Amino acid sequence: MNGFETIIVRAEQCNDMSELKQLHHEVAFLLSSFSISFSRIFEVYDALCMYHDTLMKQALLLAEREVDRKGIGKKPSSFCWFVMGSSGRKEPTIWTDQDNGVIFSCLCSEKEDCYVYMREYARMGVLFLNEIGYPYCTGHVMATNKRWLKEANDWGEQIDKYVQNEHIDDIRYLSMLVDMRPIYGEYSLVIQLKETLYKKIATTFSLRNRMIDSVRIPFVPIGPFGRVYVERWGEKSGMIDIKQGGYVPLNHMLKWVAVQKQFIDAHSTFERLTRWHAKNGCSQRLFERIKEAIQTFLYFRLRCSLEGNSLIIRHLSKEEKQRLKRALTVVKKVQRYARKWV
Repeated sequence: MNGFETIIVRAEQCNDMSELKQLHHEVAFLLSSFSISFSRIFEVYDALCMYHDTLMKQALLLAEREVDRKGIGKKPSSFCWFVMGSSGRKEPTIWTDQDNGVIFSCLCSEKEDCYVYMREYARMGVLFLNEIGYPYCTGHVMATNKRWLKEANDWGEQIDKYVQNEHIDDIRYLSMLVDMRPIYGEYSLVIQLKETLYKKIATTFSLRNRMIDSVRIPFVPIGPFGRVYVERWGEKSGMIDIKQGGYVPLNHMLKWVAVQKQFIDAHSTFERLTRWHAKNGCSQRLFERIKEAIQTFLYFRLRCSLEGNSLIIRHLSKEEKQRLKRALTVVKKVQRYARKWV
């Protein structure tokens, strides 16, 4: 991983957007030259996450300097930029789009002017991230959307509304926020908000069934005799959706376990599994099976990201097919016992 360390050092010293973009491409090239294995996949993702964090922090620093230079609005006493989705879970692939938000704190009398500053900062931050290779989120889950940019007290009120309403969209927003992870600014703002979020969800019993539905609903493409179901027609013939068909229900289950058990500082799916196992939430055998499933899905997601295509079953080796079948079987079990575990 020495190549990653070198690029990270260069990114920390970089003040040029075009160079940051070039570094993004260099990491893609570096990873494509690795012999990525199932056993080392967590190590690869740790290094990849450190790299993404460094690149994004530098872009956000440059955006902050630009807004300061313009002198727009009033800069709040503290703020924090956070990521969600795969970046929030420390499981980003090479080319990951933006899922981010901002929380800030200021005097009540200065709130309006601080919003002016922060909206411009969000605009510049999202723009700079896009320029260096992080595409805009098609669902607009970005700091430029007023839903994801709020003052600390306003965030508290918004979370209360999500919890009370329990509309399908509110559950989706809560699910996104559960994965929030601070990457730039005053981290304590996000940590405090996350603590509030986890406590409110865990103590609202009526939300539990909605959480379980998010685990149990996705179709897992494997039959009772180990047959993997693939797309039969069209341009995706012979492929499976490894994300929705395996990765999503598994990480959702462990996400909601983390909320119920208040594992606030456990970000990745594997970190959540490890904490759950340490608290006697699952047997050693189940821990090993879920761990292997997580490794398998992360491996295939990264490979598909590097190769620029979906998972084609006929292109897999015999060992890879067996691992995939075992992983999908684990997900079926997770769906079956979700009510008991979550």
